[in-house]
Amino acid sequence: MAISTATKAATDALAANPAPVSVGAQEVHRWMQSFTWDFDKNRTKYSTKYKMANDTKEQFKLIAKEYARMESVKDERQFGSLQDVLTRVDAANRVHPKWNESMKVISNFLEVGEYNAIAATGMLWDSATAPEQKNGYLGQVLDEIRHTNQCAYINYYFAKQGQDAAGHNDARRTRAIGPLWKGMKRVFSDGFISGDAVECSINLQLVGEACFTNPLIVAVTEWASANGDEMTPTVFLSIETDELRHMANGYQTVVSIANDEAASKYLNTDLNNAFWTQQKYFTPVLGMMFEYGSHFKVEPWVKTWNRWVYEDWGGIWIGRLGKYGVESPRSLRDAKKDAYWAHHDLFLIAYALWPTGFFRLSLPTQEEADWYEANYPGWYDMYGKVYDEWRARGCEDPSSGFLPIQWFIENNHPIYIDRVSQVPFCPSYCKGESTLRVLEYNGKKHSFSDQWGERMWLSEPERYECQNIFEQYEGRELSEVIAEGFGLRSDGKTLISQPHTKKDGKLWTLDDIKRINCVFSDPLKAL
Repeated sequence: MAISTATKAATDALAANPAPVSVGAQEVHRWMQSFTWDFDKNRTKYSTKYKMANDTKEQFKLIAKEYARMESVKDERQFGSLQDVLTRVDAANRVHPKWNESMKVISNFLEVGEYNAIAATGMLWDSATAPEQKNGYLGQVLDEIRHTNQCAYINYYFAKQGQDAAGHNDARRTRAIGPLWKGMKRVFSDGFISGDAVECSINLQLVGEACFTNPLIVAVTEWASANGDEMTPTVFLSIETDELRHMANGYQTVVSIANDEAASKYLNTDLNNAFWTQQKYFTPVLGMMFEYGSHFKVEPWVKTWNRWVYEDWGGIWIGRLGKYGVESPRSLRDAKKDAYWAHHDLFLIAYALWPTGFFRLSLPTQEEADWYEANYPGWYDMYGKVYDEWRARGCEDPSSGFLPIQWFIENNHPIYIDRVSQVPFCPSYCKGESTLRVLEYNGKKHSFSDQWGERMWLSEPERYECQNIFEQYEGRELSEVIAEGFGLRSDGKTLISQPHTKKDGKLWTLDDIKRINCVFSDPLKAL
């Protein structure tokens, strides 16, 4: 009986390329490369202005069987610890209450980043032409699926085993109310999966993972441990073991386009835009989560940022890419200034808008205030005295009828949203580098807090059409928005978010918010 063309082709290929006698993973990888396809005329759904070389190599040279074995061992260790040892010793209830609230944000938001990274690396797989490079991207797709489940499991574990489950168990629907959500989508969604495929790789692998993985995933394990959290290091360090391969993928992406003429024209601009996009959100938000979302401090955020972002990434990592024409971002110096005060500015605003969150915030204690002043001289005169005034006016007590956002209104300090980063800022009361810039386009006003975001908007304004929180809810009363956005606990009346983490403190209800009659307004319309 005649054999099919496909069977004959496979038989001939095996005859010409006999299987190796040994079973070493690297030798198997070399052998498998002989069964490749010709991607010279690759037709991708995801275009790029760069031409990726057809002979790019993969640094780790993983095969699927070896990958599965390696990851299964890590998962056995991780889930074995969580489901057995840590549950037996009631580890989730030994976490400091402030840090428990921070993990509602950190793990949930990182889950979104990991989820979008699945699509981003799948897109890169489709765009690449080198078989080995495709293999590297494919391995990362599998990693990101694993990481998405790990981040979700952290919230599930805290909700099931720990304290104050509200926020851990329903953040996927309640997170959309507050001002931090849209900025997170800007870096983790739009930055990773929209536009040019190689530009998405720069956002995800060269900046998001190579630059901010260390101050995020590595540093968070230190802060978690200091505040009694043994679950987060168990999971996040397992995630971090995969990140080096993702950084290598970003490195190889740059290598694959190094000889393309487009690289000399666009690469450094794309890198600068990607870095500013990522740092504009990560720098203040991570600093706020670490310093204000913990009781026991590890080190000033500015030191962590300087070590990992400025020195390690901006100096060493980008320096290694210098031979391919890559330069440290021009905006790196301005970002370094943000690392000192931006997270303090953001917490002031975040606390003022606390009813729109899905986690509990608390004002600094005297011990914490002393720590801030020692590490950030001038902190008290700018922020500490404001917190003292808010506390004196009863900001934690529902019967006071006082929301800190009223202080901003009374003192004529309007809060704006940066159109590009979607990060809130108050130019009239801040110590960071924010300055108000307003442009009009198609009959609509747009506010910006810095020159780099303004430049990005001017080059493609259609990319930044997202409504901010003040435009979306303009004219609507706060309690109505909270109820519509599922910001209530299971009793249907108590807010998930609260202005304190005290176990015996009074909890705010929807009726308490309604009595204040706080109505959203767009500050740009007052200009």
